[in-house]
Amino acid sequence: MRRLMNRTNGRQRFIILTDQRSGSNHLEGLLNSHPDVKVAGELFNPSHDHNSRLNPVPEEIRRLRRRDPIAYLQAFFEHPFDESITHVGFRLFHDHARSRTERAIWTHLRRTKDLQVIHLKRRNILRNLLSLKLAMRSDNWQRTEGTPPVRYEPLRIEYKEVIRHIRVRERSFARGSKFFRRHRKAEVLYEDLERDEERRLEALLRFLGLPPQPLTSSTRKQNQQTPRELIENHAELEARFRRTRWHEFFQD
Repeated sequence: MRRLMNRTNGRQRFIILTDQRSGSNHLEGLLNSHPDVKVAGELFNPSHDHNSRLNPVPEEIRRLRRRDPIAYLQAFFEHPFDESITHVGFRLFHDHARSRTERAIWTHLRRTKDLQVIHLKRRNILRNLLSLKLAMRSDNWQRTEGTPPVRYEPLRIEYKEVIRHIRVRERSFARGSKFFRRHRKAEVLYEDLERDEERRLEALLRFLGLPPQPLTSSTRKQNQQTPRELIENHAELEARFRRTRWHEFFQD
């Protein structure tokens, strides 16, 4: 079995382990603004045609994915990026690479002992679901600097859908933490980044072993409306969740 080296050419390997609509595009952009870092988007996006807009993976590497996903992963980490790059990573969602042909990459990543894991989570899972549904309905997944916020029409979310989404996300959080429990791991919350970005990024750079410096990203928050404005049955859902541990998700 092919074995991944822990470091290549002195470079530190890392992943951003996360889910959709958790701020990973923004975090990727921030880290990529550091001159020592290369983050190549969703290496295992379900669509084989997907490629990072800002840091595309070369075609000769992408072709390996169908034939040998582990070779694809290794080729990415070993690619001769600019000499200034000391840290190479990508975004990996909890539900990525779960097919029979690709799931072995999870074991390989776990066996990469020096791999650093940034576990990015969104505490408010209701807002996560709302953001996902709005993006799917509008097919608008990202807003960049200079473009206006999207103005969304309200939608209805069923109680059972909220429960199902919460449970799926909580299982993913727990499974990801357990799977990489022997690795150096930084737990990062979307809400903390939103509230105190500068301090949280300083801590994250220290975790990665990178010199501190201001970081910037061209991505901007898409939605400026509140859940009360966007969920038609917000009051009904809030009442049903009032006596649960998830009631905090309804607080603005």
